[in-house]
Amino acid sequence: MTFFSILLALIAEQYKPVEKGHWIHRMTDVWLDRVATHVDNGSESGARLALIAALVPPVLLVMIVYVILLGVQPVLAFVWSFLMAYLFLGFRQFSHPFSAIHEALLERNLDKAREILAQWQGPGIHTETMSESEVIRLALERAIVGSHRHVFGVIFWMLIPIGPAGVVLYRLADTASQRWSAQASADLGAAARRFFQWVDWVPVRLTAMGFAIVGNFEDAVYGWRYHLRKWSNETEAVILAAGAGALGVRLGNPLPEPDSDEALRMAEAGEAPIYDLGLEANIRSLRSAIGLVWRAVILWLMVIALTTISVWLG
Repeated sequence: MTFFSILLALIAEQYKPVEKGHWIHRMTDVWLDRVATHVDNGSESGARLALIAALVPPVLLVMIVYVILLGVQPVLAFVWSFLMAYLFLGFRQFSHPFSAIHEALLERNLDKAREILAQWQGPGIHTETMSESEVIRLALERAIVGSHRHVFGVIFWMLIPIGPAGVVLYRLADTASQRWSAQASADLGAAARRFFQWVDWVPVRLTAMGFAIVGNFEDAVYGWRYHLRKWSNETEAVILAAGAGALGVRLGNPLPEPDSDEALRMAEAGEAPIYDLGLEANIRSLRSAIGLVWRAVILWLMVIALTTISVWLG
């Protein structure tokens, strides 16, 4: 049942995408803002209480409805599971702007690509003077992270025994970690980020593993092992390093050159130097990224399908 819920949700989302301004996202933002306003008092205990108040009621509600429907009529439970997967799977949320940037660059309209990237990235990113390579690099990084948070992470939590409630937990935790970091107290933002890192620890590594399997395996593993320091966010660094290696492109900040003392120490210890992988990001890299994500989606769908068949046969 879970496999078909995910498959149908992915198909439905291609025809009727759940855009950023969809009512489910507006309702989520309003809910998180109200909890932060009425529960958070700027202390660590208040932050923990706000996190519990924001996550537990929606997750419990979805789980209770699922359990009741499962006992009454399994078909209704399947519909409920599909509905939750459809509302919280956001494939088009990252693929639409990514495709728009790709089309703009194919038309040699760099200014339009910069504008789309600025809207996609949000405030704090200045794209006016970016070169084409920089625009492509940031678009690739945003798409890799987006594919995980809106697809692969959601799929993982869909497979947890609590079913669709896991999807709600993951998406709420992700949204809270981003929204509260910008609009709430420092303690609440930090608590939300820590909780999401815990929630995302296993999914992010499974996503990186999937990229390695369907892409350049050796470079993906090398990047995962040695290139994590290129990004400040430890969670995102795992999938970005593996994704860059799988695509064969250079993403993130350049690796710093070792000073003379460090180089001498490495030579004496027989340690191989750590080097950047891949080529400079170009337009072809955008098309390769689309293929990488879809191959990873097919891979995990096949794994879920084979697991489902083995359970049925067992």
